[in-house]
Amino acid sequence: MISERGWGWLRRGFIPVTTGLLIFAAAVVPLPAFVERPGSAAGIPACVTIDGRAVPVNGDFMFTTVAQREATVFGLAVAAVLDDQEVVPRRAILGGERHDRYFAQQRQLFLNSTERATVVALEAAGLPVEYGGTGVRVVEVIAGTPAEPVLRPGDVVTEINGASVLTDEALIAAINGTQPLRLQFERAGETLVRTVEPEIRDVDGEPRPVIGVRIMTHEPEVELPVSIDVASGHVGGPSAGLMLALAIYDMVDDIDLAAGRRIAGTGTLAADGTVGPIENIDLKVPAALAEGAQVFVAPAAQADEARAAVPEGSDLTVVGVDTFDDARTALRRTVASGSVPRAATAGRQCPFGAAG
Repeated sequence: MISERGWGWLRRGFIPVTTGLLIFAAAVVPLPAFVERPGSAAGIPACVTIDGRAVPVNGDFMFTTVAQREATVFGLAVAAVLDDQEVVPRRAILGGERHDRYFAQQRQLFLNSTERATVVALEAAGLPVEYGGTGVRVVEVIAGTPAEPVLRPGDVVTEINGASVLTDEALIAAINGTQPLRLQFERAGETLVRTVEPEIRDVDGEPRPVIGVRIMTHEPEVELPVSIDVASGHVGGPSAGLMLALAIYDMVDDIDLAAGRRIAGTGTLAADGTVGPIENIDLKVPAALAEGAQVFVAPAAQADEARAAVPEGSDLTVVGVDTFDDARTALRRTVASGSVPRAATAGRQCPFGAAG
C-alpha cells in the first residue's frame, strides 16, 4: 500500500510532469494541417551568374515566398490571433503525397520555371534560344476531372492525336476544344493509348477546355547562347518565374529595367511569356514590404487582391500584368512617369549561397 505521504509526493510530481508533457505535445506534435505565413523576399541578381560571372544590377528584383510549417495546437492558437497566418488542411497542400515526394515535385517545378524564365528573358533580349523536351510529365491529376480515370502522376505523354507533344506548352496548345483527344503516354516502361474528353472549366476567370492535370516538360533540353546559373537553395514551386525572367533580362540587356528600385513580385511564366496566377498572394505582399520593395508585380487577375494586402499609408505600387512584355513596359513606364520613387539599392548577398 502507498502511504498518505507517498500519495502526496505522487500528486505533487504527477501534475507538473503531466502538465509539462501536455505543453510539450501541444508545441511539437504535428496536426493534419499546415500554417502558412509571409516568407521572405529574396534578391535574384545576387543569386545569378552569367558565364560564371556576377552581373551588377542598378537596383534589385526579388521573388517572394510563403513559409509553411506543420500545425501544432500552439501553432493553431497563434494563427487564430494573427491576421497574416492561415491554416490549410494537410491534404489541400500535399494531396495524397508524402511530404518528401511533394517537395521533390515542387523543387522540380522551380527548376523548370527557372529554365523557362531564362528562355523568355534571353529571347526578349534578342538572343537565340532553343527549348525542347522528350514529352510531358504528369505531376498531379485533379480529382473529378476527365483525366482522373485515365492518367496518373508520373505518366509521360508523348503524342496527342498522333502528333508529338514534347513540351508542356505543346500539350496545353493541343487542348483547344472539347473534342476527344487520343493520348499516347509512357507508364512504368509501357506505352499506353487512351482517350480523354476535355471539359470547359473556369480558369483565371475565363472558360477554357481542360483535362485536369498539372504538368511539366519531361527531360527539358535548353540550348542557350550563354551559361546562366541560379542559386535557389530549397525553394520550390513555379511562382518565381516572372521575377526570374525580369531579373535575367535586366542582366543581359542594355535597358536599365530596375532603375535603382527594389522590385518584388510573383507569377508563373509560360514559354510564350504569359503570366499565370499563384496562391497566397496576400501573404507575399508583406514579405515584399519587409524587404523595402517599392514595386510589386503581380498577375493581372490578382492585382486587386495584392493591392488589398498593402497597408494604408504604404507607398508600395502594385503593377498587374498579363505577359512578360506587359511587365517590361509597365516598369519602364513607371520610371518615365515618375510615379515610382527611385532609390539606389546596395549590393546583396545571395541567401542561398553561390550559384551553380
